[in-house]
Amino acid sequence: MKRLIFALALFALPASAQNVTILSPPGAITPTGPWGLAAQAGNTLYVAGMRGIDPATNQLVAGDEARIRQAYRNMLHIAAAAGARPQDAVRLVVYVTDMFRFRPIANRVQEEIWGNGPHPPRTIIEVQRLNQDDILEVEGTFVLPQR
Repeated sequence: MKRLIFALALFALPASAQNVTILSPPGAITPTGPWGLAAQAGNTLYVAGMRGIDPATNQLVAGDEARIRQAYRNMLHIAAAAGARPQDAVRLVVYVTDMFRFRPIANRVQEEIWGNGPHPPRTIIEVQRLNQDDILEVEGTFVLPQR
């Protein structure tokens, strides 16, 4: 019972009391709901699922490849604002609405970003639907360099 009370007390603490910083850097998208773009806990950065939204207009980008590329750009923009590079990614999770159509494009974009590697571990999952009927969402976990 004491563990349960302690766990509930930790859950109720404000983010700052847990050494967690919620990030929303300039030039990033505006969230489409009540969620933060990223959270930094110690030297680890967790970037929320990013989609193909143009941060200048907050509208989905036209075209499959352009939209997928924009989703990765959005994730990497937030990571860069916190001091991380693509090589600092330790895990990616990609959600697609059609594995056959969108996985090859996601692979191509990742190969452009990470070149010959090393490539971060990735999970790719086909889902029935994404917010705003988008086609891909990518989230990333990054280790921030020591300053």
